[in-house]
Amino acid sequence: MALILMSHGNMAIETLKSAELIIGELPETTALGLQKSDGPETLKAKVETEIKKYYGKEPVFLIVDLLGGTPGNVAVSLTQDYPEMHVISGLNLPMVINYANQKFIGTDIKVDDIMKEGKDGIVDVNAFIKADSDEDDEDE
Repeated sequence: MALILMSHGNMAIETLKSAELIIGELPETTALGLQKSDGPETLKAKVETEIKKYYGKEPVFLIVDLLGGTPGNVAVSLTQDYPEMHVISGLNLPMVINYANQKFIGTDIKVDDIMKEGKDGIVDVNAFIKADSDEDDEDE
């Protein structure tokens, strides 16, 4: 299984670095960022080079930061040539860690689990603390 992260700027690159800091090296994983000097075709060429390393040999997952932005549009356009590639938008660190955990334990990647982890990682911490505090008050 291969994972490609793609974003505006360095978000994907730094997300991968952060994930590897937490869980160790992620083999068959790469990250690309759209820089100010890049156009869509430059980014498309870069990501297509990465896709070709794995496509047809193993499943390829591509996580982009934002659907509708240039990286997302490039990913969508590439699904025409690589229809078995799975594209997910909304890149965040919990998604990458969940992917890695699934890969490390050797299960088939469950996209729903990756997306759920990404969504569940979004927490209003103040509300969480208040709810926990309110529960403690009820216990007394």
